[in-house]
Formats: sequence, structure tokens, C-alpha cells
Amino acid sequence: MKIIYWLGIAFLWMLPLNVLLLTAGKLMSGGTLGEEELVGFGVAVFGAAAGTILYRRRPR
Repeated sequence: MKIIYWLGIAFLWMLPLNVLLLTAGKLMSGGTLGEEELVGFGVAVFGAAAGTILYRRRPR
């Protein structure tokens, strides 16, 4: 059961890291941020919050 929790935490934390890398790459290339990046940021915030909640409630 612990493996399922850790996989869930890892999956949820991949979302914010992915959005961070994509946004940084777009800013470094000189592109402007649009609606897609704002939606991605919302998904990243949700993933970070869900990952944090799962991490704090992990089985011991």
C-alpha cells in the first residue's frame, strides 16, 4: 500500500515540475506567456497541493 502512496506523490509532483520547466524554456526562448501557460500553472498548483497533502498523510 505504501508503494501506491509514493507513486501517487511522485506523479502529482511531476506536474508542477513539468510546468516549471516548460515555462522557463518558453521565457528563455523569448516567447510570451499565453492562455495555455496559465492553465498549466493552475494544473501545477493543483498538483503541488495534492502532492503535499498526500505526502503529509502518508502511511507510517
